[in-house]
Amino acid sequence: MRRVGGILLLVLASRTASAAPPEAAAAADPWLARPVDDQNFQTYLEFFAYDRKVPFDSRVIGNEEKDGVKREHLSFQSTRDARFFANLYRAAGSASGKPPSVVLLHGGSSAGKDDPFVPLMATLIARAGYMVLAIDMRYFGERSTDLLKTFIEQEKYERLYNQPPLYLAWITQTVKDVSRSYDLLVEERGADARRVALIGMSRGAIVATIAGAADRRLAAVALLYGGHFGATEREHLPAACPANYIGRISPRPLLMINGTRDTVMNKEASVEPLQRLAKPPRTILWAETGHQTPTEEHRSALLRWLQESLK
Repeated sequence: MRRVGGILLLVLASRTASAAPPEAAAAADPWLARPVDDQNFQTYLEFFAYDRKVPFDSRVIGNEEKDGVKREHLSFQSTRDARFFANLYRAAGSASGKPPSVVLLHGGSSAGKDDPFVPLMATLIARAGYMVLAIDMRYFGERSTDLLKTFIEQEKYERLYNQPPLYLAWITQTVKDVSRSYDLLVEERGADARRVALIGMSRGAIVATIAGAADRRLAAVALLYGGHFGATEREHLPAACPANYIGRISPRPLLMINGTRDTVMNKEASVEPLQRLAKPPRTILWAETGHQTPTEEHRSALLRWLQESLK
């Protein structure tokens, strides 16, 4: 089974061995029942402020062309203390002008943006006429550190996802990275500022829920096989809780694709409670699958949704 990789932002998390009891995940978080009010939410946005005057200092590491799509491997400065790596995908011979774009976030795979699903999805979207920037999140891919060594589920949960202060810092940096990705696409790569979407898969979808609400320049948000909590997640701080953000993506289009047999993002405990907080315009699709890449049918549905949302 492949895992998904992150302007379209696609995020992927790895598969877990067993699911927590639905009542355990639901009871752990009061914000699913009552998200924070607008006054408190505004204080969360302060976490994601960044200096837009920091130079990108973008560097091209390599180029290749395959199957009619050009891929540019690059790095650029996000915040003063964080530099990250990305792959930029464009259709070969694409027309000039300001293209619609996608920021793509991977999930919990050790390979990050180079997980096999990410180029698969990025290529599919690029062929449809979009510029796609897939980035590495901190601790993954080319940004790996000693924090995660094996990338097994237990390690990721115990060292990152279930460490509330560290997890909030990770969320905060990734949201800033998404915003800087938007800046780079628009200011250096000529993307249409009004037509940039964010797509995330699994853990990336959780991050995309937060980033999509925090940065309102993003025109649309797609969450693929995401949810509120992973199967063995115990707690997080309110500023890192997607329940406090998903309703604030509106009035921009929101797409959610999930699997009814997913043991990582459980349908009853993790997904449906979050869906109930989403506001129109929203599109919710279900597949009779576990935690995996979207089916061919739903990949086609994603492209149709992008076309409609970024027209």
